[in-house]
Amino acid sequence: MTRVHAPPDAAARRVAFAAAILACLGWSSLYTAAKLAMREVTGLMVAFDRTTVACLVLTAIVVVRARGLRPGVAHLVATARSARWGAVELGLVNFAGTSVLAMTAQQYLPASVNGLVNNLAPLWLSIWAATTGGASRPLLLVAGSAIAAAGVGAVLLGDAVLGTGAVVLPDPTPNTWMGVAISLAGSLLIGYQNAVARRVMPGHDAIAITALGAATGSVATGIVLAAGIGGSLPAFVSVDTGTLLALAWLGTVTTAFNFTLWGFALSILPVARIANLQYMVPPLGVVVGVAVLGEPVGPGLVAGAVAILGGIILAQRGAARD
Repeated sequence: MTRVHAPPDAAARRVAFAAAILACLGWSSLYTAAKLAMREVTGLMVAFDRTTVACLVLTAIVVVRARGLRPGVAHLVATARSARWGAVELGLVNFAGTSVLAMTAQQYLPASVNGLVNNLAPLWLSIWAATTGGASRPLLLVAGSAIAAAGVGAVLLGDAVLGTGAVVLPDPTPNTWMGVAISLAGSLLIGYQNAVARRVMPGHDAIAITALGAATGSVATGIVLAAGIGGSLPAFVSVDTGTLLALAWLGTVTTAFNFTLWGFALSILPVARIANLQYMVPPLGVVVGVAVLGEPVGPGLVAGAVAILGGIILAQRGAARD
């Protein structure tokens, strides 16, 4: 049976936008935290950590909200039955597929190149919305998204192009092209993930759905690790305190809370209305990298940030009205 929902009021839209922006702020620390963690663990181990910690944290929140383990579990079961395979699909795409592809591409590409290619999902979503009638002004939506994507390129690669920064573009070797292909596939999967979340989230508890999706992702990545592929489960025991803190941050802030906030926003607003907000993640990520890792910063950050903000504004004007 198809769920029918009343259009969101102005207050609900403002809350949804705020949730989406907070999610982007949290995601900005993803690559910095992953870089710290991957000194000792693999990309697949990071994916397993993110899904497992997120599942535990969000399940605990569900239990506390339900005021007991039994009613909490009952709520999760009821949510799973209502969402049917939606929660499983969201888990496999959201928490396993996109994370594994992003971390795998990181092994073949500099973080700047991977960050650019992997963050093209809003552009694909804008093109999809424009071609399927999901935008009030399709050309403006796509143009704004393309400008913002160019801004991301300026933030991450502008200093290398100008020769004023420490970022160096990779040589076009087979491994480089493999990394680009993997990262591009990741961006397409992120776009699909947004469409799935928009379909599954409305009418459901965002925390419960995200907990169920994280559980699915945890099982999927855990089975692969248990087979000795892409790392191992026992390797977590020997990591140092700094890596443990990075892993805890990845599981809570950049996964549990972020995906819940983003899912909540998608339960209220169309994908085209908020997808381009994700372009804010790369410049914010550069700022985090400068603050935490002492990475260099150049004029590309300022020029790119201006282009991103301008592109987002144009894309918002071209998106469908709620």
